[in-house]
Amino acid sequence: MPPTGTKRPFSGSSGGPRSGPKPQSHNPAQQPAPTGPYISAFTQFRNELDAHQDRRERIIKASRDITAASKKIIFSLQRLRPPTLPITTPLPHHINNEILQYESKIQHLLTSLLPDLQGLDGSRWQRQISPGLQEYIEAISFRHYLLKRKVIEWKEAEWYVCGLNGEQILGREQSDEGKEDVEMTDVVSTQTTEGSTTEGEKKEEQKKELKGIQLSKEDYILGLFDMTGEMMRFAITSVATTPLSQLLNTADTTSGDVKGTSTPQCLLRDLRSLRSLFECMDMGFSAFGKDAEKKLGVMQDSVVKVEYAFYGMVVRGSERPEGWVAEVDAAENE
Repeated sequence: MPPTGTKRPFSGSSGGPRSGPKPQSHNPAQQPAPTGPYISAFTQFRNELDAHQDRRERIIKASRDITAASKKIIFSLQRLRPPTLPITTPLPHHINNEILQYESKIQHLLTSLLPDLQGLDGSRWQRQISPGLQEYIEAISFRHYLLKRKVIEWKEAEWYVCGLNGEQILGREQSDEGKEDVEMTDVVSTQTTEGSTTEGEKKEEQKKELKGIQLSKEDYILGLFDMTGEMMRFAITSVATTPLSQLLNTADTTSGDVKGTSTPQCLLRDLRSLRSLFECMDMGFSAFGKDAEKKLGVMQDSVVKVEYAFYGMVVRGSERPEGWVAEVDAAENE
């Protein structure tokens, strides 16, 4: 027997007249505003939570941008091929311009974060800003090492990341191309000119009221751990591109004369010294201790890689002709 009646359409409406009350519209503009004695309090809570989330996302995004720009500074430095360390000649013009461009972006991001990291908020958002600060410490410490063959001090690293010295850093680099690394003690305080505008004076007053971004010693140490990885990459490339006679050149280390020591030898000696110092640290059982323990293992592996590269050159070096260096096939670059 065939079914009787009308079939309900897919839309859910039978097509005929609907009985019962008309459903209310879901448009928020047509709904009445909620009322009650606690509405104002919960509205304030909502606004505070929204501001909290917006600030958190803003800091995380800036930290990621700082990380990306710092990596590009490191990539530019890795293209250097100095025969000895420290680098006594000015950086190539194109590399210096690249570093200056990324440095300007980082300083602008740090300055924009100053209002969000004042007072107690500086430690409240420490985990959100830490990845960017550690990457930036890695970049500036690697540059500092190449230019001076020294580990950057904590006070000088804090001067870089505080976000208040961007004009001095960039202005010094632009005015003196022969000395790219900026010294905290050598920075001359800028004097205001007679024709300065009132807007500039207001900005300077607001800048003085703000406190710089605080660099924790934990972030500083973790950034130095990461720097050893860049030293390893730089050493491996130098070993492959340095002639054997220059690579195995020995210096009179007893008298402290390291002049003429090849770049790979300098890197290997300094990596071993850093490994000895880091292994003497008491990591503890905090979150910093866990991160430092992981990075310590990676650093030890980096030193071993450089040592194996040297061993391979010493053992197999006699099989290579005099003056041999690694060559890049032109067909691979096309």
